[in-house]
Amino acid sequence: MSSSIYSRCALFILMLLSGCACLDKADNLTEKRGTLVRISSSPSLDVNAVNIAISVLHTGYGANTSVLPGNRYAVAIQRIVYKTLTPDGRLIDVSGVVALPLKPAGKSSPLISYQHPTILQDGYAPSTFADPVMISLAGSGFIVAMPDYIGYATSTTELHPYLHAQSLAGTTVDMLRAARQLLAQKNISDNGQLFLMGYSEGGYATLATQKEMEQHLAAEFPLVASMPGAGPYDISGTARYSVGLASNPVPELLGFFFKAYDFWYGWNSINSIYKAPYNAVIATGYDGSIEQATLRAALSSDSATLFNSTFRSGFLGGGESAIKADIAKNDIYNWAPITPTHLFHGQDDTIAPYANSTTAFAAMTKAGSTSVVVINCTTPAGVRRDHFECFGDYLSQEFAWFVPLAFNL
Repeated sequence: MSSSIYSRCALFILMLLSGCACLDKADNLTEKRGTLVRISSSPSLDVNAVNIAISVLHTGYGANTSVLPGNRYAVAIQRIVYKTLTPDGRLIDVSGVVALPLKPAGKSSPLISYQHPTILQDGYAPSTFADPVMISLAGSGFIVAMPDYIGYATSTTELHPYLHAQSLAGTTVDMLRAARQLLAQKNISDNGQLFLMGYSEGGYATLATQKEMEQHLAAEFPLVASMPGAGPYDISGTARYSVGLASNPVPELLGFFFKAYDFWYGWNSINSIYKAPYNAVIATGYDGSIEQATLRAALSSDSATLFNSTFRSGFLGGGESAIKADIAKNDIYNWAPITPTHLFHGQDDTIAPYANSTTAFAAMTKAGSTSVVVINCTTPAGVRRDHFECFGDYLSQEFAWFVPLAFNL
């Protein structure tokens, strides 16, 4: 998903978060992944601000917010910096944000890890941007943790490992470890319930994180429910589909994908993948400062014009085996989840095709899972159920599922 879905509500953006912040040091500065390095506390958002955020979800995104609990809390926004590993194994500082419902002392809350969608500009990173979904959930009684991911905010010197499963899962896991340290430092209790959610790249990050938790960290992170939305879980199939399109409506997103994989896997192949002058745009255009619309305008939607024909024919045929092997390392659907999992998707999705969810469901069921279902986008009749149009319905169905499962709201 692009930052354009955020820009619909840019006027809301409670830039209340841009005010003066006070810095707190973390207690433990041991150099290991998941270590909380520092905290930056912003002024709290009052209940009126929470109600505005909820109204934005309803009027701006079309989400059904009536299922959110009627109680409302003021929200404390805590930006954090913590340690995680890059895809090449370096320990770096990254950032994220934790939104805390301001409940009476001693009251606990369920925890949601919310993974954000694709962003191309650093200004939309969660620790910089007042996400109305995060504020609405926190104001409804959830503790909400949102990682910025590598490449944004604190870690802008790094290229974001776009749609790289291990990086997204690792950064999210380490964010939750750091968030728990924050809660302990602030004497705030979570109630032991952990939910996962995210849409588009966030949906992919959510399923990658769930897979990592279930297969390697089950004791540390027991899950209540997970709802990935519209993610490219079959990244190999999605890449073939996108390269094969005669006309691609979002060439800048495919460019981000190839740019990130070219860098982190050391392909050094941008000039053989893309024709001039588009190779130069891909090589230099993803530093977090350029608007998505600007990148789109600088590229061609015509795939035959955009890609080198040798690469494109090889990639769609039997060639480019090394590149396709690296991409396949990031397919995340062929396993058996045990956590109740709702794979939400729009049937007309042209960005991350609907087949991602049906392929995942079939593979997971074949592997023995009985906890996975596909949830279809149910936008009103006559409205196309494409990627961006289904985000509001994703929120509606996520609220309707998570809220009744949560305790202590």
